[in-house]
Amino acid sequence: MIWPFRKKEYTEEELLNEAFHLAMAWGNDWLQPVQERLAKAHPKLSAKELDHYNTVVQEAMKFGHDQVYSMAELHGKETSKKEFAQVFSDKFPWASNKNINHCFSQGMYYAWKDMGLN
Repeated sequence: MIWPFRKKEYTEEELLNEAFHLAMAWGNDWLQPVQERLAKAHPKLSAKELDHYNTVVQEAMKFGHDQVYSMAELHGKETSKKEFAQVFSDKFPWASNKNINHCFSQGMYYAWKDMGLN
């Protein structure tokens, strides 16, 4: 639903974080492109802009999940969220703490599931 009181101008950082949040959605939208969902919230964005946001956030999500998994292989259940956040934000400085934490949690879920970490 598009809220009628949404502000008209969004920063690049805000749009990237909204798209990143959409990219990490569970359920039917898991690992799906974000263009259509982002366009519903921001109908003034061009197809080129929507593709750009999708590309960037899919790259960020893949990097984050891969990074967490690699860290979990080395450190197991002692994998540091703080260390992950630093590595992630160095590469994607626009990402909010909320999205970084969400990406870490998703990555750890799969690491724990695949590796049987206790």
